[in-house]
Amino acid sequence: MKIKALSIILSIAMVFSCLASITSFSVSAEETTEESVYTIAGNSEELFGLIWYKYITKDNTMQKSGDVYVYELKNVQVQTGIKFSIVEHKPDGTTREYGNGPHYPGNFDIYSEFRVAKACDVTITFNPETYEIKVLGDGVREIKGDTYRLYAYSMNCDTFGIDTGTNLYPLENEMTEDKNGIYSVTFKDVQPQKNILINISAEVADPIVGFTGYNYCAIDVTKPCDVTVYFSGYAYSESSKIWAEGDGVVMKTKPEIGEIHLIGGITDTPTDSNKMMQTGDYVFTYRADKLTTDMDYGFQFYNVQENYNDMWYGGYYDGSFEFGTDNQAYPIFSDYGACFQRGYFSVPYDNASVLITFDLTNYDYVSKQNASYRIDLIGDVCGDGKISVTDATELQKSLSKITELTDNQNTLADVNGDGEVNVKDVTEIQKIAVQ
Repeated sequence: MKIKALSIILSIAMVFSCLASITSFSVSAEETTEESVYTIAGNSEELFGLIWYKYITKDNTMQKSGDVYVYELKNVQVQTGIKFSIVEHKPDGTTREYGNGPHYPGNFDIYSEFRVAKACDVTITFNPETYEIKVLGDGVREIKGDTYRLYAYSMNCDTFGIDTGTNLYPLENEMTEDKNGIYSVTFKDVQPQKNILINISAEVADPIVGFTGYNYCAIDVTKPCDVTVYFSGYAYSESSKIWAEGDGVVMKTKPEIGEIHLIGGITDTPTDSNKMMQTGDYVFTYRADKLTTDMDYGFQFYNVQENYNDMWYGGYYDGSFEFGTDNQAYPIFSDYGACFQRGYFSVPYDNASVLITFDLTNYDYVSKQNASYRIDLIGDVCGDGKISVTDATELQKSLSKITELTDNQNTLADVNGDGEVNVKDVTEIQKIAVQ
């Protein structure tokens, strides 16, 4: 009897044990079915509702589709700087944010960014396993840390221009890169026009929203044709190159010269007083008088055109500048001369005069190479970068008809600036030499 009772007790205990196991399994199963909810939060109230909203609403909740979560935006208009984060709302009440972009201090430390280059529907997807975020749409361009896209445009006309006010980087201007690292874009049925100035704009992941000005080229279009613009090289590199091809395209090998002005520390803006004198087809000179030793004089060459400006600067930054030597005049790599860079020089004595010469004779308009400049001391007849009794002697020989000076030497010999070269200038050179 006792054995039977014990057996019954054991059986009842086993049943309770099984029930307990079943109850425990049931609780675990219920816990594992709980999933995170994913929402969108962003900087645009128009697109994402309340700005950077971290709570769950029916409007900001992403919908699950297979392995990813999806959020759809209809008919998004052209705009830039659209930022958003994926917010994970975990079952335990905590949240976590996801984004492709860098970390920034603020309400949202991590976010993704994109722009819409043409009106389109936008789809945002998120994979919780890989944390991959995608922004899809015909007009969508994502902005990431390694974003680097190039766009060709015309600086002085609207032939294939860019409207910087509404769409800085339109899709039709975007260049594609080939296996050799050369970028290109083709513009259809360009009509005849002269002096089309072409530049390249770069879209990068940077707070300043990209930058312009690698280099530029100019073309004439002589008949209606497709124009393909090419670019090779790197930002602000002397080796960078822009060129264009097409049945009616003629590359400009020399710049269109309007008026060359010398601006900088000597004078600041193009005026009649700083206009350079044209002494050859592509040679320009400027004389500056009464310079003093207590100043560094900055200078830049400025080509004033009716529709655009081509600019160059003569630069030296290592202290190796010497009077009477030819120097490379480097181009400004910016549109409309937006970036001013200058060369500098100082004179060795007070009340000095200099002759600044800018020479584009061998200038290549495509590579922007072989423009040169030099600065001569007025009185340096021998051209050795200094003024001495040798210069006075050389001038005396010329006045005595023993030797003959070149045109440039005669210009440098007119020390007092009266337009004549005579014994008075010999005396002035001698005075300078004994200082």
